[in-house]
Amino acid sequence: MLETSGTDSTWLFVMSHSNKVVCFLIFLLGCGHAVGVNAFSANARTGDFALIDHTGTYFQLSYFSDQKAVVLVAQNNRSLASSAAAVGELAAEFADAEVVVAHLNGAAEAREAVVKAAQSSGVTLPVLLDDAQLVSAGLGLERAGALVVIGPDRKIAYRGAVDDLDAARAALRAVVAGDAVTAVEVASSGAVLNLPTVGEVSYSRDIVPLLAENCVACHRDGAIAPWSMSSHAMVRGWSPMMREVVMTRRMPPGQIDTHVSKPIMDVAGLSVAQRQKLIAWIDAGAPVDGDADPLAQMTFSDPKFSLGEPDLVYKVPAQDIPATGVVDYRYVPVELNLDKDVWVEAMEFVPGDRQVLHHVIAYLSKPADKAAKGRSEGPDQGQQLAGFAPGRQPDQFRDNSGRLIPKGSNLLLQMHYTTSGKAAVDETLIGIYLHDKLPEHVMSGGVAGQRRFFVPAYDKEYKLQGEQLIERDAYLYSMTPHMHYRGKYMSYLAQYPDGTSETLLSVPKYDFNWQFNYDLEEPVFLPAGTKLIARGAMDNSAQNPGNPDPSKPVLFGLQTKHEMFFGFTTLRYVGDTPANLVADKDADTPAPAGR
Repeated sequence: MLETSGTDSTWLFVMSHSNKVVCFLIFLLGCGHAVGVNAFSANARTGDFALIDHTGTYFQLSYFSDQKAVVLVAQNNRSLASSAAAVGELAAEFADAEVVVAHLNGAAEAREAVVKAAQSSGVTLPVLLDDAQLVSAGLGLERAGALVVIGPDRKIAYRGAVDDLDAARAALRAVVAGDAVTAVEVASSGAVLNLPTVGEVSYSRDIVPLLAENCVACHRDGAIAPWSMSSHAMVRGWSPMMREVVMTRRMPPGQIDTHVSKPIMDVAGLSVAQRQKLIAWIDAGAPVDGDADPLAQMTFSDPKFSLGEPDLVYKVPAQDIPATGVVDYRYVPVELNLDKDVWVEAMEFVPGDRQVLHHVIAYLSKPADKAAKGRSEGPDQGQQLAGFAPGRQPDQFRDNSGRLIPKGSNLLLQMHYTTSGKAAVDETLIGIYLHDKLPEHVMSGGVAGQRRFFVPAYDKEYKLQGEQLIERDAYLYSMTPHMHYRGKYMSYLAQYPDGTSETLLSVPKYDFNWQFNYDLEEPVFLPAGTKLIARGAMDNSAQNPGNPDPSKPVLFGLQTKHEMFFGFTTLRYVGDTPANLVADKDADTPAPAGR
């Protein structure tokens, strides 16, 4: 355990693992108060953090470990105009010296106002939005114009002010050259940023409800998370890791840029007040209050299927998975034995072994189509009904809509497994929920994707784009971005026939481990001729911790060592009704596009 001088902050080394052991250095602040400038000494370390900038780009401090320094300048909108030129000059001078320079809005001002201030000031550098002011407090940036230089090992090399740019230049030159910095602190005289002071936080009154609302569904016995929030002792033991994943926006998973995305159902993420309280409580030592532990008293009904008892349940034939090696995609037929047409309202998959099952895609197949040989092209194999991936919710068809499974049809499952180090047997269950009577609408699906690409070795941001043309009036219900380990970010844009456009969804930090359906609170009308455009990027560099091998270029392929770029959609075409679908089938004519 290492301690910094002149502060009650503490460094902890926390070990965690997914595929490999990772060592996290976590800087624990004092008891929820803003730390003053003089509380920091030379070579103090700062914890990792991630913020979104004013353009919606994800910025994580540890990502720049390959740079000589990161310079952050505290701002409010008023100071941005007066210091933009000086900060831009500093960035230009060190542009070729492996130095990253960014503004940090520590005043918790609205994003729209920050964007306007940046545009009017001619700012081209990122303006990081510290809405909860936790990063500003952690770095002791109490005043506008305060400046901090952070080395690649996250040591604070220099603390100063924009007003004394010569001192900042001298410090940066020393850091870039690997020399000691002589003058390590210069006070700023800018406006006070009014960093928050969080009062006493109660475990039972504040923290337990927060965890119950956002975390416990996954962090409990038998659920997907690797540890259970079963008691105060468990939470306190894991609290340093909780702090790290909240500060870097890794948890809760599936976070989006809510400023530009359309309203999403059950959107992930903690509110500003929740983050402030949770971090303050952890920094205070995660104290307990009261005689009883509400977490330990929580009970769960824990049904096998989250949507309740299905109308039809099928067990996928047992799949033997080896301990090591690469498992090719498996195409497993499942006979439904249906003696009549049925309309599906929802489908849910319950993995037999979550350690090895990566994903399932269920396709509708004819009775004779059981061999499944030659099926290797992914989403174009036929009508896709539903699927499963880590973090993905069950498929539910809203607004009295459904999908037809004709009499005599079967399912063909594309099943992807990854080895876990020990042999396993997976027996996944399929639950199908049926409409009692004909639904009013037919639900469809589509994809905006790109198959032909070549991602060079060590490329940090290889941009990709795919389009889906909406040929008839439709309503969009959900979006599901899909890439593999090198996926960096993805957004969905609608370009309307009248020339206007709008962003429907932005995922600034894509995480292969969590493949969410993003369900719109209200479906978005897409007139005929609309283009749905998926834009994203892949990170094939060594800075991507999940990258299997940054030294090799990457092409499209089915295994996770390859890549995919698909923006899946769930939508309903206007006029698609069960009656129309049956009429098309009886007339033996092709159904309209999208069916």
